[in-house]
This record gives sequence, C-alpha cells and structure tokens, in this order.
Amino acid sequence: MSKIAWNSRGYKKFDAERAQEYTRIANEVFAPIYPVIADRIIERCAIEDGLCIDVGSGPANLAVAVTKRTRFVTYAMDFSSQISPMAKENIIAAGLTERITPIVGDVHRMPFQDDAATLVVSRGSMRFWKNKPTAFREIRRVLKPGGKGYVGGGAGSTELSEEIGRRMSAIDKGWDKRPKFKYRKNNIPYFEGVMAKAGFNRYEIINDDSGFWIYVEKER
Repeated sequence: MSKIAWNSRGYKKFDAERAQEYTRIANEVFAPIYPVIADRIIERCAIEDGLCIDVGSGPANLAVAVTKRTRFVTYAMDFSSQISPMAKENIIAAGLTERITPIVGDVHRMPFQDDAATLVVSRGSMRFWKNKPTAFREIRRVLKPGGKGYVGGGAGSTELSEEIGRRMSAIDKGWDKRPKFKYRKNNIPYFEGVMAKAGFNRYEIINDDSGFWIYVEKER
C-alpha cells in the first residue's frame, strides 16, 4: 500500500491512485465514525429535511450516513474529480442514488444559488481550506435563513479515535510518527475572528472528545 499524505501538502496531488487508496481507508478503517458523527450533527442541528451539502465529501461517507438518517436530498461535493466516481460507488451501494448526487466543487466558490441549503456539513476538509473566512462566507451564502452548518474534524469519540489510531498503525508502521493535525484551545480566538469576518453571529465552537467542530446558524 502506498502512503497517503493525510496531513501534508501532498493532499493537493489527488490523482486516481491516491483517491482509490483514500476511499479504501475511509470505507474500511474509518467506517465506524460516520454514523456517530451523523447522529451528533442531526441532534445538534435539529434539521432533517431540505437540501444538505457535504463539503469536501471525499467518497461521500458522511453524506451517506446523514442522508440515511434523515429525509435530506444531498450533494456530496469535493474539489477532486478523481474521487467523485468513488463517491458514486458508495452512494449506489447505500441505495441512495435518488437522494445523493456527487459533484465537483470548491468551498471557496460553491456551485449553488443563494439560500439553497438547510444544512451544510463537513468532516476533515476545513484544514485544507486556503481562505477560511471566504469559505465560511460561502457557507453562509448558500444556507437558507435558519439554515445550519456543522463542520470540522474528529472521530466522534475518544474510543473511536483510539481505535482508528490502532488500525492505521497496523496498516502503516509510520502512522504514529506522522504529525497529527489538531486544533487546540488557542485556535478558538482565531476562529472567532473567522466567524466575524464571515458574518456569522450565531455559532458555537466545539472542542471536546468528539473533535473540533464549528456549529453555525444563519439568522432568519
């Protein structure tokens, strides 16, 4: 197995081989986290229908988990055209082709009209956003008044994080030595500034055993 640059600039070079490997690991190793994260999102946001956008969706694992539990029609959007076919395969396997559409798009300039979505979600892509205020402004633009967003990163619980670490170490002996990306408490003032620049007055920064997440709500 070749090595994925999970936490490096190598992520930008997302060729077909890298997309296939990323999908394999997401489907096999990380599979347990998506239902847990989806449940947290649904409970916190308390929205279960309308249009959902999964930003930086990869092979659509979170999009599938959220859509299965709700009545959403969902777009699984990723910047990589190489991973879109893998997302389609996962959507077909889940029996959700009528409700989830994979598309290629950039969070900094999303291909959606104003006030289109009731929910925007993302796991693991925020760290790669080149301009976070611009990205969050786009999220605010595409959300309907009263729409909500839940974006960030994490495994959903300490137990799941430890399990993922053990399984990844078994696959890649150098996993434990790789620098792990993690937002800390000293990043909170930075993200408060991002929220101000993006125009969000209603938000919550969550930094607990579920990971680092930002909940936002667009004013009615």
